[in-house]
Amino acid sequence: MPFPRFHKLPLEKRERLMEVAAQEFAAHGFDDASVNRILETVQMSKGAAYYYFEDKVDLFFTVIQYCNQRLKLFDLELDPATLTGENFWPTFAELHRQPLLRSFEQPWLFAAVRAAEHLSPAALQREPLATFARQVRTWIMNIVKRGQELGVIRNDMSEDLIFAWLQALDDASDHWLLAHWSDLDREAIAHISDLTVDAMRRALASVPPDNPLFSGSFERYVSKNER
Repeated sequence: MPFPRFHKLPLEKRERLMEVAAQEFAAHGFDDASVNRILETVQMSKGAAYYYFEDKVDLFFTVIQYCNQRLKLFDLELDPATLTGENFWPTFAELHRQPLLRSFEQPWLFAAVRAAEHLSPAALQREPLATFARQVRTWIMNIVKRGQELGVIRNDMSEDLIFAWLQALDDASDHWLLAHWSDLDREAIAHISDLTVDAMRRALASVPPDNPLFSGSFERYVSKNER
């Protein structure tokens, strides 16, 4: 977390620092981002970063928080218990779509958050990033568990594999969107988001109990047919 003196900066200075830092992390990722470039752009002394932040990780986490607040990436007010079989996937699609649309005119907000997904294991173990990563995963998996309770998400896979599938589909979509962002309008971005969620829905759909290829009897099916 930033030192209390950071919050005593004039709002305009804080906003400028966060925007420039977000653009730097968006363009170069965490490892290659330059704190000196950020400070030069906002015309602050080289020692200023460590006057307001403990280190580069602390600055990055503060940027992620800033972007999260702007984009409302996680609806913490959502109670998974209110989800039903009918509204589960439409609600999931809305949660996925809205942050993308909020970043339409400032894609660097979205790209900076995405940089957090490519941190090294060592960086992810550092606080407060480690706690933040656990909170994100818990929020997502609480929704997934509700989907399993409703019978709209399969329950024959480990949590780790389900999370990995969601992350992989989301990462592929994000990568494509950022590469083509300047050619897309809001409608196109929303459409790609909906296609991504549809791919997640299809991948995680509850399995037909009578289909050996998509049930717990898959291993027995393979073994039998290899004889």
